[in-house]
Amino acid sequence: MYTALVQQFKDAQTKAAAAYLEVCAAESAAFPKDSDYPYRAASVRSEYSTERELLDFCARLAHVMVGEAVRRFSPPGGRLEIRDEQELANASIDISGALKAGKCPDFDAFWAHLERTFSGDAGKRIGLVQAAKLVIDGFGLRPESEIKRTSSAIVLDARVWSEPVFRSSARKATYHSSSTVAGLIRGLAAFASNAGFDFLSAQLMRGQLVDYQFTTREKVSLDGLDIVMFNEKWQFKFAHQVGDALSLFISEYGAEHLANRHRY
Repeated sequence: MYTALVQQFKDAQTKAAAAYLEVCAAESAAFPKDSDYPYRAASVRSEYSTERELLDFCARLAHVMVGEAVRRFSPPGGRLEIRDEQELANASIDISGALKAGKCPDFDAFWAHLERTFSGDAGKRIGLVQAAKLVIDGFGLRPESEIKRTSSAIVLDARVWSEPVFRSSARKATYHSSSTVAGLIRGLAAFASNAGFDFLSAQLMRGQLVDYQFTTREKVSLDGLDIVMFNEKWQFKFAHQVGDALSLFISEYGAEHLANRHRY
């Protein structure tokens, strides 16, 4: 099905080339060639341009297919991170090599690889491992990290630098820190959904925290989680039930990444 799209595109290129030739012929008939003024309005695309157009189409098609895999196979509350180039290599799909050989890249085999790798329980686990990594990196956790536990909460700090909002007394995360926040929130949303904290997951998935404008020491209260925002960090205060579940989540899905953090 997907490979056929490439052949359909190649057929369209062949028809387009014939159509361009017809236009060139019609122009030549209307304006006989003059050596003193050889300019022509119509032209035929070069072989290089046609080959490059086909290569670009195939690369975009692979990207579209990966996007569809992300949409279909991401775990609830989370989002799979799939790299086009890596998965093409894993599936032994060489787009450029196939085109140079005059063949269509086997995108049906590529989709079968994506399904086999990311659908069902296998894909769910990959997504949750990626989510745990986002949480570990977002909080800067290491094997020796001590988790602060109070009588009311389990506390984790995320290094989030902020800057003043133009013509306002409010602050917002810097450009670099906003990507940290986005990853951390995405990881926490996947954790919350997996652990059964559906309302918390839905609150986190709304995405409002990434661009949130706040005043120093402002507290944002979610279901089982308070976030206190300082100028150089955000403090996450998890209710004990949520925090204990997060600890188990990291142990199950993030143990390998956490163990490697001491090398950084």
